[in-house]
Order: sequence, then C-alpha cells, then structure tokens
Amino acid sequence: MAVRREGTLVQHSHLLFSLERFLAVQPYYPCCILAHPDLRQLHEAAAIIRAHYDWPVLSLGAVLSEALRDVVPHQRAQTTHAVLCAALSPVAPGPLLCGEIDLLFEPSLQLDPLRLLREVSRSATIIVLWPGTILAGTLAYAVPAHHHYRTWRSTDLMAECVVSL
Repeated sequence: MAVRREGTLVQHSHLLFSLERFLAVQPYYPCCILAHPDLRQLHEAAAIIRAHYDWPVLSLGAVLSEALRDVVPHQRAQTTHAVLCAALSPVAPGPLLCGEIDLLFEPSLQLDPLRLLREVSRSATIIVLWPGTILAGTLAYAVPAHHHYRTWRSTDLMAECVVSL
C-alpha cells in the first residue's frame, strides 16, 4: 500500500517489512539506516513509523547542539559519543527513531558519523533517517555537490540494517 501526499510516495509495505526484518535479525549493531535523498520522503517515512509503532523520536541535531554549545571546540568530538549514549539510555532498549543527523557531519567535529551511530546503537536500538542514497552497496550522505557529502563502501552493518526508501 502506498500513500501519495504533495507529490511524494512512500511505500508502507516496503518500509514496514524492512523494519520488521531489521528487528527480527537482532544485529550486533542495532542501527537501521533508512536512506533517501529527499527530506520530504524521510519525513513521510517518520510519520508512517510513528503512526504504526509509536516509537519515540530524537532529533540528534537538537540534542547535540544543546549539549555541545558550552564545550570547547577541541573536546566536542570526544563529548559527542557520551552525549548520544546519555540521550539513548532513557529509552533503552529502544527502538528510537533518530532524525536531523546533519550536525554529525560538521567537519569541525571530525567524526565518522556512521561509526558513531553504530557504536551508540549498542545502548539502544535506533532507526536513523539518513538523507542520502544507497547505490551499488555504497552508502552516501547528501549529494555530491553538498559540502558535507560523504560515502562509505562498507557500512559494517547487516544487509537488513541498510534500507533504501
């Protein structure tokens, strides 16, 4: 079943089937990446997930910007992992829907956002709304023209954990 709103199309069945497969395999890194280059598609996917599962939602950008505001720049990278683990612990074991991940790609933080998300998923299962693509096994964040564009040839996640919407 699909729902069309304002020109967008999200496949309910594909999304929900993919999430059920992810939850069933119980991966070592319980981090599910839902990738699409269009933010409207990601927002629609989030609405479907909230309506179907009623999982809590966490804006990673809001949490990090608040927590890192008073941290000196050279300590922000080390602080980020602890901040995210602390934000996830109240909802452990999850799942938790995570969006607004853009701050993780801020060059001054010098993070590997995918590795960080994998690691913090050991605290609570996370479903990450990822503005990017999965093409030929390569996960990309943003589009090539974007100044924070990044790619990963290997995600170190199970196939059920990386879903192209």
